[in-house]
Amino acid sequence: MNILIIEDDEFLSSKIQKLFNKKDEVNIVKVISNYEDFLNNYHCINNFEVILVDIYLWKSNNKDTWIEIIKLIRKKNKFIPIIIISWLNDIWWLRLWFDSGANDYICKPFRLAELEIRVFKWIKDFLKSESMWSNDILEYKWLKYYFENHTFIYDCKELKLTKINKTILLLFLSKKEEILSDIYLIEKIWWDRWDIIDRNLRVTISRLKKSLNVYWIASWISNIRWEWYILKTF
Repeated sequence: MNILIIEDDEFLSSKIQKLFNKKDEVNIVKVISNYEDFLNNYHCINNFEVILVDIYLWKSNNKDTWIEIIKLIRKKNKFIPIIIISWLNDIWWLRLWFDSGANDYICKPFRLAELEIRVFKWIKDFLKSESMWSNDILEYKWLKYYFENHTFIYDCKELKLTKINKTILLLFLSKKEEILSDIYLIEKIWWDRWDIIDRNLRVTISRLKKSLNVYWIASWISNIRWEWYILKTF
């Protein structure tokens, strides 16, 4: 799961980033501090499951750039959760944020624990809308993923996986029986690490399959012509 923070307060963004980096279920926490940086990274918006947006980026020339940011996000993705970060909380502002396409807001100063609850709530709802969930469980055949404790269960046994392996397996499970490109996986796993080449992806997936082999399900992940992957029982 990946989180994007658009916030120019370095102290606050650092605290938020550290909070979520400690979470086993979070893969990437990306911080963007200005509008220009957002535009440079706009092509990768779909790699995130939730976006936090500060309404005032003081280094930007236009104080209303947050509206443009939301419009651009919605142009790229109509469903990704957007949480406004602001010290304003009167009704006029609330109406403007929601009319602009935001899903939620949190008023500064806020408790990090409250932000964590809101973020994971929206991530769960977003993932559920993207995949076929049963309550808080994502499953395929006898493999189940439990969102609340970020665990995979197969045949009543918990899979012992590293953080990166859980990230990759969740990607496959949320897109089960869909063909995934190497570019899609590389961007979702490593974001903007363009030094990560296809060989690194193959090695990483090979390690995941080695871990899954203990449970006799390594063959569920197949490589197609070295550029595509799929989770499917043939």
